[in-house]
Amino acid sequence: MKRSLAVAIGLALMGASSAYAITDSETNASIPFNLSAPGARSMGMGGAFLGLADDATAAYTNPAGLTQLVTPEVSAEARHTSYSIPYANGGSAAIGPFNGSGVRSSDSDSSKTNPSFLSFVLPHDRWSFAVYRDELVNFSGDFAADGTILGDNQFETFPLSAHSNLKIINYGASAAYKATDNVSLGVGLSYYDFKINTSILRTEFEGNDAGIPAGTPVNQQVQRGSDNDVGVNLGARFVLSEHLSAGLVYRQGPKFDYRASNTVLLDPSSVVADLNKVRFKVPDEFGGGLSWHPNDNFVLNFDADFIQYSQLTHGIQSLFGNDAATVSRLSIPNGVEYHLGGEYTFTQMAHPFSVRAGVWHDPRHSIEYKGADPGEDIGAIGLATLFGVGKGSQTHYSLGGGFAFSKFQIDAAADFSDLTDMYSISAVYHF
Repeated sequence: MKRSLAVAIGLALMGASSAYAITDSETNASIPFNLSAPGARSMGMGGAFLGLADDATAAYTNPAGLTQLVTPEVSAEARHTSYSIPYANGGSAAIGPFNGSGVRSSDSDSSKTNPSFLSFVLPHDRWSFAVYRDELVNFSGDFAADGTILGDNQFETFPLSAHSNLKIINYGASAAYKATDNVSLGVGLSYYDFKINTSILRTEFEGNDAGIPAGTPVNQQVQRGSDNDVGVNLGARFVLSEHLSAGLVYRQGPKFDYRASNTVLLDPSSVVADLNKVRFKVPDEFGGGLSWHPNDNFVLNFDADFIQYSQLTHGIQSLFGNDAATVSRLSIPNGVEYHLGGEYTFTQMAHPFSVRAGVWHDPRHSIEYKGADPGEDIGAIGLATLFGVGKGSQTHYSLGGGFAFSKFQIDAAADFSDLTDMYSISAVYHF
């Protein structure tokens, strides 16, 4: 009889209201944050820019680098990003013990073209000031999944169709001060605008015990809301020698509240989950970088960024009646991004041309099921199934180039990995 798991996942609901972390909705499984440095120049060097930070994008990347600018600058970037987000799409899994190797994984493919960054920098003596707009997340996508059979045809998860729309915009202001010839300090204040609108509609599976026609809507999980928060961005840059510089940054991620619900469509009188203040925490970030420039033609950069991804799932809440111990098995580990990239400029040309290349390690930041075997806990079995197909760490490779004119610079770059491809074009104008 294929019934118990479907009932547990689809109809066991909770009417609590609290504020702590995101929910166990599959639409939260792989959130495509854009935490790398903005600008096509940085992208071409694998996102390694903290120790260099010598153009207008430093307003976000490392505000201390703004002291290197001597004329006002305007910088703008447009990006095209193609996403492949994995999700569970049918198949089967064994239980007692659990083995999800038979669960099929499919990718939800989508793309977005958007103006991702804009900044203005005004230098003055030992001070520099900047304002900017950066898109931290701008994602929308849809997917549909077949039900997954579990335990020798005893249980089945509901087939579903899902829609995700998430956008976080950062409006920031930065200031930098050149304390000595070798030390610059920077600080930024960011105002974040957050919007979320996701939904999952689950439908009845074929051969259910209740005799309900297959495809009948059963229940719906919705996450909606808009909110604002502020965060701090701190940076420092050190000139260690004629050919070597270093940078340090701390970026405080904002926190937002939104509303999530689970509605039973077959029986409107049934209990409905209504979480009034679900917490969405953008992870905090600590970074350090080195920039080696042995001559006027060549620059080699290395960055390491520690990202507290676990903040996103700390205290995760359930839309399906799972207790705290069960949903605590869903987590994202903290991770370190490693960026390595270089730039070579043909300075002898009338309009110098730069070529760039880079590679970087992107740690896992999709939710995974961890901990003991689910045993007979049908809620845990469902979570292990639906969150068991996330991808691990990714390696990105990037290429780029650009021309510099007397008052204008234009750059282009591309960044490739298994799950995400990005293309960027950016321009800087000097007054």
